[in-house]
Amino acid sequence: MDQAIVHVVPKRTQNEEPLPLQLSQTFCRLDEDVRYELQGKLRDVFARLGREVVEDPELKSPLPDAVRAFLSNGEDLVQVSGELAHALRGSQTGSNSAGLLLVAAARLDGQRALLMVKLEHETGMQTNEIVADGLRTFAMQYLDDLLLTQKSKVYKVALFSEEGLAEPGLQGWAADPQTSGKEVARFFLEKFLGCRHQNDPRELTRRFHDTAMSWVNSRSIDADVRMSYVMAVMVELQSSTPELDPTEFIQTHLQELHQADLAAFLAENDVPIRVFEKNTELISNRLQKMRVDLSNGAFLVTPLEAVQDGTVLVQKLGDGRTTVTVTSNVTKTISGAAAGRSPKPPAQRPELPSQTEILPGFESICAAPAQAKRAQNGHELPPAQT
Repeated sequence: MDQAIVHVVPKRTQNEEPLPLQLSQTFCRLDEDVRYELQGKLRDVFARLGREVVEDPELKSPLPDAVRAFLSNGEDLVQVSGELAHALRGSQTGSNSAGLLLVAAARLDGQRALLMVKLEHETGMQTNEIVADGLRTFAMQYLDDLLLTQKSKVYKVALFSEEGLAEPGLQGWAADPQTSGKEVARFFLEKFLGCRHQNDPRELTRRFHDTAMSWVNSRSIDADVRMSYVMAVMVELQSSTPELDPTEFIQTHLQELHQADLAAFLAENDVPIRVFEKNTELISNRLQKMRVDLSNGAFLVTPLEAVQDGTVLVQKLGDGRTTVTVTSNVTKTISGAAAGRSPKPPAQRPELPSQTEILPGFESICAAPAQAKRAQNGHELPPAQT
């Protein structure tokens, strides 16, 4: 951060004359300790929660043009920051609290950048050691103007650099610690920044799922290992964690000899290796059951829990063939195989390597879409079907 300026943005009230903005006329005085702490905190926020954003012209926010004016035309920071303060107040509703807007001229990888932080005052107590009547004690002071404390969560951050000007639409980063890793608050992202998420979390999650499944079935991997990898993908996507870290997933669930290969395969198919927000909306019906296809035409559709508890067991025979054992009660037998129809391929199925080797007797494993309708007699799907 090179220079910074702060403006006070009052709370917007309904049916009342809005309070005037309190605009600074010059830059803040940043000593080195303040600069160091502020830079460190914001670096950490972007590293953990930063989301790539891109300008959406349909949102008609004045911010992208203001950012371009500063980064390209060298417009004065005081002037630009005042315009952004007006834009922030215009984007907020009565539910948004009053706060401060910090705007800073910064550098990112040696390129000029513009940083914006929307934050709120916080309160706290401070103690100072004193001597009273020759005895040591502490004086306590109430502070009502604290900013960015160690536990601050009520602030939102955006960063745009010269590199983001090269694209058709302005590109940058936004982070919102208040949402614990989820999407940036809509008023800040859309109304103020005039941006949208560059990569839809739903699409990224679907792409990770489909690419990981394609990798499993395009590599010569032992059947039991392949089964464990498919299970790991399904369990990871069903977990309650709001984010997905492909690098951590690979290191945790894959054997070392397979780790680099999957990482490269994900990258080749435009799946980011960095952390991204997880949203299974597009694939939720494929995370409940697993399908196993065998080379003799037989197949198995089973709930994931049946594989986890061992009632469906896959074992190598040592000659390239595989035994699939199902231990359960037979509840129904029917003709045909409607419940086991091959799942529809994804809309954008990743291209598989040309040198594909399928294990003899064990053709593929994949997540099976849930059935759209139940049988007319209302019976539940048994734990496994063969």
